[in-house]
Amino acid sequence: MSSSQAAGSTSVTEHVTLKLVKRTGSTKLEHRGRATGSVAGPVRSVITLSHSVVLRGTVTISTSRGKLRLEVDGRARSLELRTRFTGSATIAGGTGRYANARGKGTFKGVVNRSTWAVTIDATGSFTA
Repeated sequence: MSSSQAAGSTSVTEHVTLKLVKRTGSTKLEHRGRATGSVAGPVRSVITLSHSVVLRGTVTISTSRGKLRLEVDGRARSLELRTRFTGSATIAGGTGRYANARGKGTFKGVVNRSTWAVTIDATGSFTA
């Protein structure tokens, strides 16, 4: 759970817990939760599943300094009830301090396909 500044780039490490708040059909999931770490704050995600294992969408972390927006692309490892997934994130701006943020990261996590509760660990870096 650290942040470091080097040559204008900020390294981030996050732990995120999410709960399902809305499900549209079997493919669109909206979650809300909290990120703890370098860019801590409330989180909202909207994810679309395809082929039951491919996930794509947006994640927004809200902080007192602005909102950080990420585009995510990942893949589940199985169709089991509790399944692990991995992927990449592209930091695509936001508001306030993060309006011009650009960067990349990776994530891994676990989803419970019964409740759609999710835990994620992510690392990356960005410039703002």
